[in-house]
Amino acid sequence: MIGDIGMTHFCSIIRKTQTSQDEYGSPVYADSTVITSCRFFHNNSNSRILVPDSGEHVVSTPAVLLPAAVSISEGDTIVGEIAGFTKTYRVTAVKPIYWMLSNVIHHYECDLKAVE
Repeated sequence: MIGDIGMTHFCSIIRKTQTSQDEYGSPVYADSTVITSCRFFHNNSNSRILVPDSGEHVVSTPAVLLPAAVSISEGDTIVGEIAGFTKTYRVTAVKPIYWMLSNVIHHYECDLKAVE
């Protein structure tokens, strides 16, 4: 797929979907997992500057690029499988990035927050 160029990492996307209800009417969920190519990076546009006694420190947030063919939404879980990003993350924002001068999505840029 041409939209996957440069996406040299892999991750698992876990989405909870309601499958049924129990005898008390509470929803029952099941996890669906999809493994996809991706590209992890540190998003400096959402960075903050901390100024403790030892000097200024820039704190950036993790982010991931995903192919346009992947279904992703806020609240999904992403498990990183690449050194430096081997954590479990919650998707906090999904931004579609379009081909230049087109209405076709090229890829998604997702802001992440580590789940602890």
